[in-house]
Amino acid sequence: MVAATESLRIGDARAVVGQRLIGFFAVSLLLSWIPWIVLGVVDANVDEGLGALVFALAASGPSLAALVMWLRYRRTDRMHKQVAWSWGWPLAAVVLGCAPPVLAALLMGVDGIPQHASSVIAGAGGPLGALAYTLIAGPLSEEFGWRGYMQPRLRRYYGRIAATVVLGTAWGLWHVPLFFLNGTGQHDKGLVSLEGLLFFLGLFPLTYTILFVSERLRGGVWAAVLLHAAWNLSEELIPPLSSTGLWVELFLTTLIAISVGLLWRRSPQPQLTASQ
Repeated sequence: MVAATESLRIGDARAVVGQRLIGFFAVSLLLSWIPWIVLGVVDANVDEGLGALVFALAASGPSLAALVMWLRYRRTDRMHKQVAWSWGWPLAAVVLGCAPPVLAALLMGVDGIPQHASSVIAGAGGPLGALAYTLIAGPLSEEFGWRGYMQPRLRRYYGRIAATVVLGTAWGLWHVPLFFLNGTGQHDKGLVSLEGLLFFLGLFPLTYTILFVSERLRGGVWAAVLLHAAWNLSEELIPPLSSTGLWVELFLTTLIAISVGLLWRRSPQPQLTASQ
């Protein structure tokens, strides 16, 4: 009888968390997709002026959605943060984030990396401008939602692989409108293309690696922000890879995810949790 009652209680709690995760994702899509669709319909320039401002605000949909959910359920939905401040997870986040794009470029013998990097940095107004843009455009605007809100709640009831699949799918689906907006990297790839396919596939091993640095290394959402920023900046500073280079990059991203998974299996660590 006690076991049945406990099972019912856990089932009810799981249902509540599931409903709130669905609510979070719905709000994320609402805040991001509607402005992006409007920008696409009017064919706005997302690189400057009002179009850039609207685009940036819409890109913050996941983090803003996390804030909305926290305000709505702040009395019953509290996070139990377990961030261990050290040099370990920041270093790991930067290295693991940079490694796939950088190693893929080196293995493919990509030419003109210094010149391309200099051009990108100059276009951003210098190193500080490039760094600020990289942190804001993606890491800060997304990660408080994906890894700050969604990930620990998924991990309360699901294993690492299941959580990675769900979160990677949600992350990929959220990006879909960007393939129809001129001026975005996704638009350059094309939704129905090999580059588009590799983009979506790469999100899953990347999601697992972010899970490792944020949970196993106890870096929390800040480790996710740092790894995401390292990845984005590396990809910006390197000339576009060929199709073969993108396959190499995906292979390296997957290899890193498998490696950290094996390491995690040998030395398990208590997971980050969240209350209802």
